[in-house]
Amino acid sequence: MDDAGGAAKPDAVPDGSAAGGGAGPGGGAGGPGAAERAAPGLVAALLPRIPEMAAEAVSRLTADIPAYRLLPDSVLGGDLLANTEAVLKLFFTTVAEGRPPTEAELAAPVAWGAERARDGVPLEAVLRVYPLGASRAWELAAAGPDPAVDPYDLVTGLLAFLGEVMPKVAEAYLREQADLDWEQREHGRNLAGVLLAGRPARRAAERYGRTLAERYEVVVLRLPEAPGGATNRILRAVRSELDGNPEVLATFKGEGGVLLVPCGPDGTTRRLLARLDAAAALRCTAAAAVAEDHGSIPQAQAEASEVLSLAEDTGRPPGLYRLADLAVEYQLVRPGPARDALARVLAPLDDQPHLIATLREFIAAGYRRAEAATALTVHRNTLTYRLGRIRLLTGHDATDPTGARHLAASLTAYDAARRTGP
Repeated sequence: MDDAGGAAKPDAVPDGSAAGGGAGPGGGAGGPGAAERAAPGLVAALLPRIPEMAAEAVSRLTADIPAYRLLPDSVLGGDLLANTEAVLKLFFTTVAEGRPPTEAELAAPVAWGAERARDGVPLEAVLRVYPLGASRAWELAAAGPDPAVDPYDLVTGLLAFLGEVMPKVAEAYLREQADLDWEQREHGRNLAGVLLAGRPARRAAERYGRTLAERYEVVVLRLPEAPGGATNRILRAVRSELDGNPEVLATFKGEGGVLLVPCGPDGTTRRLLARLDAAAALRCTAAAAVAEDHGSIPQAQAEASEVLSLAEDTGRPPGLYRLADLAVEYQLVRPGPARDALARVLAPLDDQPHLIATLREFIAAGYRRAEAATALTVHRNTLTYRLGRIRLLTGHDATDPTGARHLAASLTAYDAARRTGP
């Protein structure tokens, strides 16, 4: 014992073992020595106060954490209170008996923590109940001139108990959350498939506990190209972001997908795609069309798909496109005599693909020779020679404003004719 009155824990151990000793007899929390010191009066003194301690912990949780205030009274006054009382009783009992809790004893609090995932309670809020209860247990057990239990035994028991309970609760919560995310994703995928097929989906939505919007913006999405296995990482990141937007229905196949975004304020879809770009760390290319009702969703998907193809065929940069952004190109690709006439302008270049590539890059570069030559990795003189060949074979000069417009329209029609056929 220290002369100044401070208790040095090693000297206080009756069997003379070192402080916090090993797992053998007389050592550390949970060993027989701890039980012998902690048991006298502990359960008798503190078990009657467990309801009070649990009520205080629940009161502090609901005051400090908004997520708990959203839970129904049946959970707050029933499950939450009962779980807190059970955990406190288990703690005091196991510390008094000098043993860790068994798997069977932990099953109930672990299951309770997992259930909160379905209530939407954040994991941090679920785990907060344990240090709060432990703090109150410490205050009551160590209070007064003659505490009910040796403070050293209590704190080591608290740490050992929390070390057993909290990781198991967190693991069960995360497993339940993963299952829930998978269920929600599958529900959204199934509903998207039903709506995109033009079939009624309200009954299926009710079965899944989902509410359908009256109007959707149909977004056809192309994930950015990435080397190696990075495409899978991008897809996981995009899906993870969409998991936080359960009102958005999504289905993916290959390197693309279709999103049904409820129509909202202007910019809703653009903001969503900006978050997807941030999640993917690369910009996606997408096209959108509004479906005024569920029956017009397939038509909106067809329009958005065609706009996306046009954006890619015409070399547009990644971003979100609508019909108004490519109205001229969209009209040019409609099957008919006008499209066929334009496509025939480039027929003389069929057997010279390098000239088609030159025209495509020259248009994409905004008719700037230096940029086009760099993109083609050729000398500017070579580019000039090729543009002359295009003029000679087609009768239109790509360096002249009138000829450039005609050749650009012809290239759009040429690509469309080869993509869809006559």
